[in-house]
Amino acid sequence: MRYPQLLIYESDGRLAALLRETARDRKWALREPRQPESCLDLLRGECPSVLVLKMGRSPERELTLLERVSWLFPTTATVVVTDTENAALAGLAWDLGACAVLVPPLPRDQLPDLVTGLMASVEV
Repeated sequence: MRYPQLLIYESDGRLAALLRETARDRKWALREPRQPESCLDLLRGECPSVLVLKMGRSPERELTLLERVSWLFPTTATVVVTDTENAALAGLAWDLGACAVLVPPLPRDQLPDLVTGLMASVEV
């Protein structure tokens, strides 16, 4: 059996730092792909997965990845995280298949509990 994996797609490593201890304690493989194709390759392993996507300066790339993951790997739970409050972007993330969208003013310290709950739902 393969360990569940937590994929974090971001450019600065902050979300990975926030989730590293949770992943270690729960024996999840924590991966930080930097390219969309690398992320998709990791999901092809058919183990329970949660993908955390941080929106960058040009969110088209991340939204395209979200759409592809939702279509190709429907059992993967996805969380979208943004730095700014943007209702249109959040709505689009929901429409493209995000399981959760974390936008300000919601605090990032909720992310470990959110990911833990999603991982429990995909491990079944």
